[in-house]
Amino acid sequence: MSHNVEDELIMNTVIEKVGKVKLNSRSDSGIALTVNVNEEHSENDAELKVPHELDSGTSSPTHRKTTKLAQNDSKPSRQHQTVTSNKITQENMKLNQYLLKNDLGRGAYGMVKLVYNEDDQNLYAMKILSKKKLIKQAGFARRPPKGGKKRVTPLDRVYQEIALLKKFNHPNVVKLIEVLDDPEEDNLYMVFELLNNGEILEVPTSEPLDEETTKRRFRDVVLGLEYLHYQKIIHRDIKPSNLLLDENNTVKIADFGVSQEFSGHDAEISNTVGTPAFLPPEAVSGDADKFLGRPLDVWALGVTLYCLLVGDTPFKSSHILELHEKILKEKVTFPATSTISREARDLINRMLEKDPATRITLSDIKVHDWVTSHGSVVLPSERQHCDLVTITEEDVQSCVKSIPKLNTLILVKSMLKRHSFKNPMNASKKTQKT
Repeated sequence: MSHNVEDELIMNTVIEKVGKVKLNSRSDSGIALTVNVNEEHSENDAELKVPHELDSGTSSPTHRKTTKLAQNDSKPSRQHQTVTSNKITQENMKLNQYLLKNDLGRGAYGMVKLVYNEDDQNLYAMKILSKKKLIKQAGFARRPPKGGKKRVTPLDRVYQEIALLKKFNHPNVVKLIEVLDDPEEDNLYMVFELLNNGEILEVPTSEPLDEETTKRRFRDVVLGLEYLHYQKIIHRDIKPSNLLLDENNTVKIADFGVSQEFSGHDAEISNTVGTPAFLPPEAVSGDADKFLGRPLDVWALGVTLYCLLVGDTPFKSSHILELHEKILKEKVTFPATSTISREARDLINRMLEKDPATRITLSDIKVHDWVTSHGSVVLPSERQHCDLVTITEEDVQSCVKSIPKLNTLILVKSMLKRHSFKNPMNASKKTQKT
């Protein structure tokens, strides 16, 4: 039998076994694989091994590295793309030109993986999301494209959101590179730039940032958030783990998984998403059916500033109802040993004002004495650094790239159970032993 025929028989057997996997768990964990099977190994030897997925609830894409791969992380060789050790490992997984590498984490809205682009030899962060979850959340894709023709289906709204994100261009907002989609599967694969220096600060920590460093980082976040609000986007999950540093230590806002678009002056928000310790009183009180988006982002920004200077959140509890009670009623306090300046404390207190109607606004934050160092630093005006992004019908239609159906493309339908992939080959092995 020739090698080509033998390889085809092996591949058909693998596809057949994968196709028989029973779907009995999460619907957001399918991975597209490109597998080249070495003729020296039979299908009976092949073992699918997919690493444990960390579910931290706070994971964010740490984004694009613009340099080539380092020497100790060189371009993947042929053996990384073929079965050479009787195992199909994570290094064999490919989506188009992207070779899936390390896990960067898992959040409440999807998993994030480090990927290597074989075309440009750069590293990126790939966020794998469930279309069903995106449609259910359907947060902010409400702006009709030019021409007045509105999107009518939930998935169209998701694609409109993606088209908008892809056109964002600001030094303090992370860049969405491209999006891959298999129309027949639930997963959507969003490829972001990879930022070299990771999160602005891991919280909690006993080593918070000094005040001058915090001030520089905070200015970046304020400008990035003003840009999003100018685009009529409420982020809804501002926190240190969603603020990432590039190679120049410029801060970029990341993770738009729960963002919401609005029309008019502000968003009217009717559901509670985001990170509990960063939610404002109006979101946890249960008194109002709707609350405004801009003050919500300002509150989360205030909690973030407190974290950067103190090393932890101002309101803490292991019980969610008790945490809500503290957010609603407790005043902001600072550690007795804290050396935080009077101006910084004043800004935090004004951002963490319980009443959203009297909470400080972004425009007032930009001219606060602490932010400007008493007028020695002037932040650019909204007009100077914000250009309104508009999208067309063509933008919406071209924003997502469909994954081609190739003979060597296997859609593995093993689902996560206790944060790990089930092995579709185990059933075959057990059958052979009996």
